[in-house]
Amino acid sequence: MTSRELAIARSVIYASLFDYPLTLEQLHHALIESDQTRSEILAVYDGSELLHGMVEFRDGFFFPKGRADLIAERRRREAHSRAFLRRHRRALRLICALPFTRLVAVSGSIAHLNLEADGDLDLFIVTRGRRVWTVTVAVLVLTKLLRRRLTVCANFVVADSHLALDEQDLFTANQAIHLKPLIGDDLLDAFLAANPFVIRYYPNGITRLPDVPPASLAEPQGHGLARAKRLLEIVLRVPSPLVEAACRRLYTWHLRRKAGSWCSPDQVSLQPDYLKLHTRSHRHSVLDRFDAAVEYAFYQTGPDAVPRVTAGARG
Repeated sequence: MTSRELAIARSVIYASLFDYPLTLEQLHHALIESDQTRSEILAVYDGSELLHGMVEFRDGFFFPKGRADLIAERRRREAHSRAFLRRHRRALRLICALPFTRLVAVSGSIAHLNLEADGDLDLFIVTRGRRVWTVTVAVLVLTKLLRRRLTVCANFVVADSHLALDEQDLFTANQAIHLKPLIGDDLLDAFLAANPFVIRYYPNGITRLPDVPPASLAEPQGHGLARAKRLLEIVLRVPSPLVEAACRRLYTWHLRRKAGSWCSPDQVSLQPDYLKLHTRSHRHSVLDRFDAAVEYAFYQTGPDAVPRVTAGARG
């Protein structure tokens, strides 16, 4: 199997772990360790008997052979995701208006419009300066007041002075290229530049997908909210170090009390400018399942075809 065929197979298999068939545009964007163009992807697929035994291309979607059911599932989840986002539009607008938020992006399954029935609205936030703890506590208070605390999760908040991610593997890179900014779209380029490992895994990942949000996620921020945000940032500039210290002390105390219930404590980072709260992370299980799924898919095609590529998922 050629490296180009392998890239297509691995990319389709990875997406299928989330029950997500890929359009050609999405496959191009999320092509693992390959920079093929869209026309090249189609040419490689059309000319590969081995790929045809592993991957189907039907109704505009690529998916593992025999999994045509994923098309209907994707459409069902997309409809659910859009309704979910409409219900949370007000909360998203207000979170974007919080002082010192430079970038607010949806992440995880909702960024793909692939939310399951019990899914959450995960947020990745970049703050202006070292105000990570202040912004996180503000989001908690706001969502509590709006009765959205259980569904809106600001579980990854970093300062604009600490854009480099601590973990550099396929799972993290995939999360990064699928971030959908509500505000701070210009900062996303700086974020990707600070994490060159992302482009090593996804050479086409620097491009933006046109067929999914950000624009449809939330209404544009009005002039009134924007002015109020700027005014609050001016007012809070002087006391903000004290507020940040207090928020960090109190919220750290609260988090430590709950540490015993964390399913993935290794995915929690409580730094002054880098707050990662993936207490129920699927990172390890996804990478393990990916390794197993790739091996199984090739074994089904023929035992001699199993490639030695799985270790690359962890960097």
